[in-house]
Amino acid sequence: MSRRVLLVFAHPSRDSLNGAVLEHAITGLDRGGHEVRIRDLYAENFSPRLTCAEKRGHLDAPETKPQLADDFADLRWCDVIVLVHPTWWGGQPAILKGWFDRVWASGVAWTLPDGASHIRPGLTNVRRIVTLATHGSPWRVNAVQGVPGRRIANRAMRAVCHPLCRTSWVALYAVDRVTDSRRRRFLRRVERRMTRL
Repeated sequence: MSRRVLLVFAHPSRDSLNGAVLEHAITGLDRGGHEVRIRDLYAENFSPRLTCAEKRGHLDAPETKPQLADDFADLRWCDVIVLVHPTWWGGQPAILKGWFDRVWASGVAWTLPDGASHIRPGLTNVRRIVTLATHGSPWRVNAVQGVPGRRIANRAMRAVCHPLCRTSWVALYAVDRVTDSRRRRFLRRVERRMTRL
């Protein structure tokens, strides 16, 4: 079954292990016949800074934020979100966190009806979230940190998606010390997972 995939890349260099993860993800998605939109946050010079005006107007309609219209359209279009990022200080890079802060906005990712005490999901079109992450440290170090990147993707993001949204965490740990053959195995695994979405 063909999917509509929003692929979000959050690393400053395409000439990196994360860049290789991105390329293998694209190859797998193409092989699987999936429709793909790629957002390369660094290449697009995406500003992660939530401005004072945006914070004050965080409940305003999406139409009042034309600077984010393309981002909103991508979120509404896809049924799968794939995040490709390194793990820095236990979590996602600031640029990706800023993308969540600004783009997963009221009227798009969630709504808060008048008088309600809980937000309501707005991305019921999203049935799958896949994170392809790299870590400089071993798994146990990230576990001690509480695996914040995984929690954001698997809990916070998932909460505003389809009720049956599935999440996957595909990670390579201790990248500074892994062998070339292990890196290659990980990249092949990424490609296979993207093909079989």
